[in-house]
Amino acid sequence: MGFHGEILVGRGESETFVEALAQFWNWDEEVSDDWQLRDNWRAVCVRTPAADGELAELAHAAGGPVLACLVFEGDMGHIQGISAAGRWEAWLNSDYAAHLRAWSTVDEEVGGLDPDGSPADHARVNQLEAEYHGEMEAARPDAARAAAAWADQAGLLADASRVEEVLFMPWKPQAQRGFFALLAVLGIADPQSES
Repeated sequence: MGFHGEILVGRGESETFVEALAQFWNWDEEVSDDWQLRDNWRAVCVRTPAADGELAELAHAAGGPVLACLVFEGDMGHIQGISAAGRWEAWLNSDYAAHLRAWSTVDEEVGGLDPDGSPADHARVNQLEAEYHGEMEAARPDAARAAAAWADQAGLLADASRVEEVLFMPWKPQAQRGFFALLAVLGIADPQSES
């Protein structure tokens, strides 16, 4: 079983980001890891992922841009960035992310997908997986440009082509390392900060 949780990243003078986090998560019960990064940036891992809309509320409460990466058993990461420029998303290990999304979609459609079940259901999973993976791959260059724009909003400088390289690399079974590599490219963290 690999790493599982949502890593939230923000910057704030003194304890602004921590105070904002406390509006949504109980520090003692929900925060499992805490990393001090460059220039007052901080990353924390929370056990319960942010609900819809909470990342935007967190960014507002923290007074600046935030990033989140939901890591599923180390196999894939769903990254979201929130700033005044808007919201963007990207995937680490998009092939596996597409598989999970396809499986979940068909599972919901049929009311419970059996791993040894209907060949038609599994064909539907394969069809959706290819479709979702294609969408994720096609969106990667735009996500990289949006990440660079997010960095600009955060007062950082990032090269979209380097962001895209990180998003393209295979990070399975350590998607969290891919997220910290992205933080390094964005100028938030030193390489290997998650250690």
